[in-house]
Amino acid sequence: MGISVARSYQSSKLFSIVGLNRSLIDQYFLGTSSYLGGLDLENIVENILRNTEIGRKCLENSHLQNNFLYREDTLGTSGERHSMTLERSKIVHQLVRDTGFGLSQPELFREYLKLSDELAPINVRHLFDFKKDVTAIPIEKVEAAEKIWKRFGSGAMSFGAISAESQRDIVLAMRDLGGRSNSGEGGENPYYFTEGISAQTKQVASGRFGVTALYLASGRELQIKIAQGAKPGEGGQLMGVKVTADIARARFSNKNIDLISPAPMHDIYSIEDLKQLIYELKQICPAAEVNVKLVSGAGIGTIAVGVAKAGADIIDVVGGDGGTGAAGLSSMKHAGLAWEFGLVEVHQALLQNGLRSYVRLRTDGGLFTGKDIVMAALMGAEEFNFGKLLLVAEGCIMARICEKNTCPAGITTHDPVYKAKYKGSKDHVIKMIQYLTEDVRRHLAELGFEKLEQIIGRMDLLTENKIAEKLIHERHLDLSFVLGKNLHEFCTQRNPFFEGVNSLNEQIVADTREAIATNQNLDLAYPIIVTDRAVLATVAGEIARKEDFYRKNVVKDENLKPYMGELNFTFQGSAGQGFGVFMTDGISAKLYGEANDSVCKSMSGGKMVIVPSPNIKYAPEENVIIGNCALYGATGGVLFVNGIAGDRFAVRNSGAYAVVEGVGLHACEYMTNGKVIILGEFYQNLGSGMTGGEIYLYKPENIEYVNTEYVSQTGITEGDWDEITAILLTYIQDTDSPKARQILKNWAVSKTQFVRFEPSNIAKKKKTAEIEMLRK
Repeated sequence: MGISVARSYQSSKLFSIVGLNRSLIDQYFLGTSSYLGGLDLENIVENILRNTEIGRKCLENSHLQNNFLYREDTLGTSGERHSMTLERSKIVHQLVRDTGFGLSQPELFREYLKLSDELAPINVRHLFDFKKDVTAIPIEKVEAAEKIWKRFGSGAMSFGAISAESQRDIVLAMRDLGGRSNSGEGGENPYYFTEGISAQTKQVASGRFGVTALYLASGRELQIKIAQGAKPGEGGQLMGVKVTADIARARFSNKNIDLISPAPMHDIYSIEDLKQLIYELKQICPAAEVNVKLVSGAGIGTIAVGVAKAGADIIDVVGGDGGTGAAGLSSMKHAGLAWEFGLVEVHQALLQNGLRSYVRLRTDGGLFTGKDIVMAALMGAEEFNFGKLLLVAEGCIMARICEKNTCPAGITTHDPVYKAKYKGSKDHVIKMIQYLTEDVRRHLAELGFEKLEQIIGRMDLLTENKIAEKLIHERHLDLSFVLGKNLHEFCTQRNPFFEGVNSLNEQIVADTREAIATNQNLDLAYPIIVTDRAVLATVAGEIARKEDFYRKNVVKDENLKPYMGELNFTFQGSAGQGFGVFMTDGISAKLYGEANDSVCKSMSGGKMVIVPSPNIKYAPEENVIIGNCALYGATGGVLFVNGIAGDRFAVRNSGAYAVVEGVGLHACEYMTNGKVIILGEFYQNLGSGMTGGEIYLYKPENIEYVNTEYVSQTGITEGDWDEITAILLTYIQDTDSPKARQILKNWAVSKTQFVRFEPSNIAKKKKTAEIEMLRK
């Protein structure tokens, strides 16, 4: 949210109100968003009195009231009700595992649906029902299940949040159905490297965990996660107990360390920044569609209009029900709104601005029945994702301890003891989707429609649910935001706002195609100007796609081996944004001039050298030569900058080496690996949130700018000195830096003026290990 000091919260209105009367809001919370109408002051007083009486009785009986906020009351007699219960999960297990049940014997599935009806109303959609004054059609006239499956996908559940086996089976199931699977934020799981099993949708989130050129090239759809429904504003989170060596390797981090994604403002401060990221992704993967994941919330309609104009092909509106496998319990309460609110707002806003036909709308967050899917379609969605339901099909028993790494079903764990309990398979997931699809077809037939696309936005087919009539009346709920509106429209054409691959990238690909195909080295030179953005991304994609093709082939053709040569590029001029973004091994580039923001963002290999233009009149070590957000989310490679970088240099660096003459604010924030050498000035908040990697500072004058809450000053060993010397020698060779030359010229003195910082937790572990060695 961009808030850094307590006083910034005053009158910030960082909340949305659900279920309060409009007049009450206008009196006490003027200017805040409100949904559903609801309780007035008198009703609130009644609630307080009722809860006070409950508290008094608890006191008399000397026990605390259990509200069952985090797990259900299995007796179903008290506390908060949950959509997916233990009883319902058992029915799902029986449906998908027992060979005695199939689509031709729907009795057990009807019992599953009956339990849903008995629990209602729980979700907002349960306040609505389908109109009855319609003409039904035979179910045989409804489109085939195969066409509906193409609208389905799995939610973004990462390798880390769930086990490799669980993710593998979901990927395989959705592949067999012709639907979509989503990698989540966490890089590739081991099955990609051994069997070529890979999710079709690759998530690019704020943490950039595991985002490399190869990772992107292996996807047909790229999803930018602006926020997630269960934890809006918090970013992703994976508890340290779940970060095993395999997870750490996939995410380029350190084992047993909590992994927290910074909020997206680190590289997306505005809709223009989002447009740039969409542009960068489409440069590396021109054929891929870009999906922007937004969390349901106030004002999301305006945001969605901007996202569509930024060139996105898909907008995914996610609700607050979720966080499976990664969220802490505190993150899953009072965070995020129901998808129903956001979906309706986005659909209407896109329609009003003439953009709805350019983007597909997708939603997820607790979709468990065919009725849920049809409701979502009526409210504007044309595609649907499932998370929790698929895990239940794999065996989840709703123990609600996903974050503890002790999942009794072996799904959201990496502990071998618990993983051995996993009994799921892709066939279980497929069977559940088949049941769900038949339920969708049944509802379509009852409504009188042959195709799902015919009901998208048809909110006029909804009416007040008789089951919820008493609740609606007692709480003064207002359903007018949905009822009575026929807003039928859906995506029919490609988004025209994408600018296409730029001419310089096209030229580079044409010039290097033969060298990549024949595994040859090549030297090339080009002029560059500020309108040349994301230069080198497209050729990085070509190299990565060759490797991806090799990995996904069961029979390894030696003629199709990954590119092992070296493409050497020289540029002269001023590079636009994203210069060297997604660089990979096999690319080496040198720029004489300067570059804008996002230099080498998410690079995974190769080398980038940036030096001032020849015959300059200024001192490089005193001037800014590249913009903000350089080296963001890098997982490998080398960046040498003979000049000063802007703010947020090497944020979430997870493996790259860098030498720079100076940096701005927030450098090296959230680093998990890699090495950064800063030869000059730096500013506040250096090293905040670091969990790995090293920072070397030369003659630091403002040591108080280092965030010592996260990093500690540590000693420099002879091995460290050897490595630093070798890096600086290479840096001088590539940049001819006067400052670096002076440092090495007086090395005996200069080396005593370097200060090394590393994460405090790692420094502490090393110290403990040293003490243990001395004791032995």
